[in-house]
Amino acid sequence: MRVLNLANLQQFTAVNVLSDLGDLGGPTVVPQCTQVVLNWQLSDGKIGHNVLYGRYSGAFAGTVAMADAIKTALTSGAAWTALATHLSVNTALASVSLRDVNTANQAIITSIGAASPGTGSGTLLPDEVAATITLRTALTGIQNRGRMFIPGFDSLSVGPANTISPATVTALNNWALTITGALSGQGLVWVIGHKHRQAYTGMTGTSHPDRPAGSVPITSASVRDNHWDSQRRRGLR
Repeated sequence: MRVLNLANLQQFTAVNVLSDLGDLGGPTVVPQCTQVVLNWQLSDGKIGHNVLYGRYSGAFAGTVAMADAIKTALTSGAAWTALATHLSVNTALASVSLRDVNTANQAIITSIGAASPGTGSGTLLPDEVAATITLRTALTGIQNRGRMFIPGFDSLSVGPANTISPATVTALNNWALTITGALSGQGLVWVIGHKHRQAYTGMTGTSHPDRPAGSVPITSASVRDNHWDSQRRRGLR
């Protein structure tokens, strides 16, 4: 029979592994930046969102006209026309919304132009199925990368072995290249937005320093592979 020396016991502290120890909570504040949100109308009545950040100089000049101009730039021209043929007619890039996040709790400004639906002739894929555009900056680390999950593709976009077809990958890559110009045309630099994060010590004992709020310019946006991804919150539940 083993005897346990109670003097050697230590109190156990429960740790929530799902918590973000660096997160300060509260509204998003990123200096000299606006959120640029692409709102996708899905067939199940839900709205899918891509939240981008644009950095501006001087005072925030966001207007409905600016939101409309960004949406028009993203849904006109050869790149959108080609991408739209891979998107179901039951899905649309409905609008673009702006929110100044230089200070907290600013009003949302939304475009008023007509929605831009897909023109594909195939059957709609489930709303949670998405193709991923990966965003890169000149800096390393997870905090300096991003992703956009694009919904609304039709069955003709499915390639061999349930991958994304090569033509769809090409069309999505070409459209992703237009985003930088759509924002710069309105005086915005496309960036990864960083909220302020507090210093903390990670589960492995690594010390993470305080990170002030800021932004890092995006240098590339591309489809890195031909695998479908999923955004479950967009699907039927």
